[in-house]
Amino acid sequence: MHAFRSVGSEPNPYALSALMKASETHEIVASRDIVDVRGIKLWAEGLPVSASLHQRLLDRRLQHPLETCLRVEDGVTGFTLLGDLQELLEDDTSPLAPLIQPWARLLMAQMKQLPIHPVVQLMLTASAATRPHTLGHAVAGMALAGSMLASHDAGHADIRLAMLGGLLHDLGEIYIHPLYLDYAQPLDLVGHKHLVVHPRVGQLLLTHLTDYPRELARAVGEHHERSDRSGYPARLSEDEISPLGRALAVMELTLGVMRWPHARLARASFALRVLPGEFDAHWASVICEGARAAQEPMPPELADTHSPSAAIPDQLADIDRRLGAARLLAIELQEQRRTAQVTDVVGHALHRFDRLRAAWNSLGLWGVADEALTPHQQFELALAEAELSQRMRNVQRECLLLSESLGEGEKFRLSPLWRGLSSTPH
Repeated sequence: MHAFRSVGSEPNPYALSALMKASETHEIVASRDIVDVRGIKLWAEGLPVSASLHQRLLDRRLQHPLETCLRVEDGVTGFTLLGDLQELLEDDTSPLAPLIQPWARLLMAQMKQLPIHPVVQLMLTASAATRPHTLGHAVAGMALAGSMLASHDAGHADIRLAMLGGLLHDLGEIYIHPLYLDYAQPLDLVGHKHLVVHPRVGQLLLTHLTDYPRELARAVGEHHERSDRSGYPARLSEDEISPLGRALAVMELTLGVMRWPHARLARASFALRVLPGEFDAHWASVICEGARAAQEPMPPELADTHSPSAAIPDQLADIDRRLGAARLLAIELQEQRRTAQVTDVVGHALHRFDRLRAAWNSLGLWGVADEALTPHQQFELALAEAELSQRMRNVQRECLLLSESLGEGEKFRLSPLWRGLSSTPH
């Protein structure tokens, strides 16, 4: 799998394709001679990018990273981002409006001082040309991260750094195979292995090709980490994640639930609270307080108190059965005292099962008769089903990744454990 490539390497094929696609609608030119490691000039300074350049770059190692050899004459700029931010802040229908509109004037003022590096401008333009919705996602991340810092009276420099983090947190995705981006179904292990590298790729790009602070690059690399070590790519603990990285993790989760049609802030608040210790409480409280203040309407399917969602308790009971069976199997495997690697993987799974069970118990709605459930309780049950199912899929992939170095025989013995975690095949 190709990720970010630096000096003396071939250009990343997916980023190269995105740049070529962007050159069809934007003016991208060589900012310096593009030369391979043998000193052969492949493209002259000032020449517009075309399909011919794509052919010349295939399987060629360059003296300088391609990203530093090109500049975009139009496309995404600080000025266009200012307009995009203003449009978002003025959109009363945006689910983020309760969180970001109170800080609109401050965000606009800081946006005017936000440094947009030429490499970042180039890559944002290429990303928007190939996946247009990514720019809106980046601008939303910029606004939300900046608002979170502003709500805690951060200084202007810290707010700008957070805004950059929100804007650039997914920049590494342009180096990932498009097959694994915007995937409609949960990713299988192969797809997850591709996707988990994008925070690290973004960190490397910002570290080696821009003059942004290392603090920013580090936080971009941490935006999928979780304080309880359940995140990726490095499975860091709370003490190992930077303060800005912890803020970006909350931002990322909040934006992730925006795809739901109703009560999106309520869903984000629930997801941030369902497993205590998963997210930094300092930053999660911003979203949770915003969700309470927003008082979003109940989803239509749950608004009718005479139509309880009877399927949800059954689905939750199924989760409970699968959790219990997986836990018993894990204990059995652990007692067989197999290799240290197997013991470590099973021990990790047991820890995750216990945390999920604690989250299950903390909801306090089990055993309540269906007809006695209020619409709000039905909504919480529906959220619990969605979040616990997602966390079980996450545990499945996490443990599969941890067991990759095991022998085939050990993997076979562990396979019933992983299969039991998901109701859908992976």
